[in-house]
Amino acid sequence: MDEAKLTWGEAPRDLMDRWPRAADGSLEKAVFLTDTFEADAQADMLVEMLRAYGIPAAKRYDKDGTLGKVMLGFSGYGVALYVPESMLEDAQNLLAPAPDAALEDDTQEQ
Repeated sequence: MDEAKLTWGEAPRDLMDRWPRAADGSLEKAVFLTDTFEADAQADMLVEMLRAYGIPAAKRYDKDGTLGKVMLGFSGYGVALYVPESMLEDAQNLLAPAPDAALEDDTQEQ
């Protein structure tokens, strides 16, 4: 009988498998999406949200943030998120703030 594999708390390690490939089989170019903070888990939440929508995302730590990552477990300087070039527009739309419905209602009434 197969035993259940406990995966809670494990980070998925399938980024390269999910990253789109060009016609020649090479990985599609990664392009900058946004800078974000890691101390409050914002970077991980954004990566997982993009993943839920089928968009692979990679985190890149700046040179100055690596010491903080080693000492504290996160970079105090933040991280940059990168996505495949063909998925950039979709990722930007997902990160765009939602319009405030109350403001829209006020402008329509006037």
